[in-house]
Amino acid sequence: MPRPKRNQNFREQLLNQGVSIFINQGYHGTGIKEVVERVKVPKGSFYNYFESKEHFGAEVIRQYAKQITANMDAWLNDPEKDALDALKQFFDQEILRHQKAREGCLIGNLGAELGDSSELCRQAMSESLQLMQQRFARVLTKAQEQGTVRHDLTAEKLASVLLNGYEGALLRMQIEKSVEPLRQFTKLMLDDFLSAINVKPPSEDSAYGDKGRT
Repeated sequence: MPRPKRNQNFREQLLNQGVSIFINQGYHGTGIKEVVERVKVPKGSFYNYFESKEHFGAEVIRQYAKQITANMDAWLNDPEKDALDALKQFFDQEILRHQKAREGCLIGNLGAELGDSSELCRQAMSESLQLMQQRFARVLTKAQEQGTVRHDLTAEKLASVLLNGYEGALLRMQIEKSVEPLRQFTKLMLDDFLSAINVKPPSEDSAYGDKGRT
């Protein structure tokens, strides 16, 4: 018997509902029945789109990453903007967004919940974080070229520190039920750690300056 034809619109709706429910209830706290009821499709139809709940979970993570990276691109890719200012504007709107809905990051939430229990979901989370880090690296490379971000570390290393700190601040935000950890992180990271102004060049007496000495 031929498999029923898939409706891409239903698949997208299921994924978007998955993002909304998972971020509030977690993976284990969400049932397939609840998801399909929101989209108003029969539960049996769910398996026309996803092999299992685990497969659905991995695709929900990718859907979330798609939404986040689209938002990052909108803020960080304007060629007319100063790159560091663009990064600051991105984090300013993130603070406002999280102030309205203190949901944290779906990837961080599921990473803590699932651990090593789902390789499919772990791989999707790893891929998603890499996509975010790549976008941070691109804007930081541009900022280094503009002379506003430190050059003593590569853009890739700075992007990794930025992403790790951001994810940690989002977790602390949920625990404290306040966006203050996010505010503190962005101010310290963008105004102090990343800024080229606060990085002193190596002196002649430093290890770098002593290269030619005996």
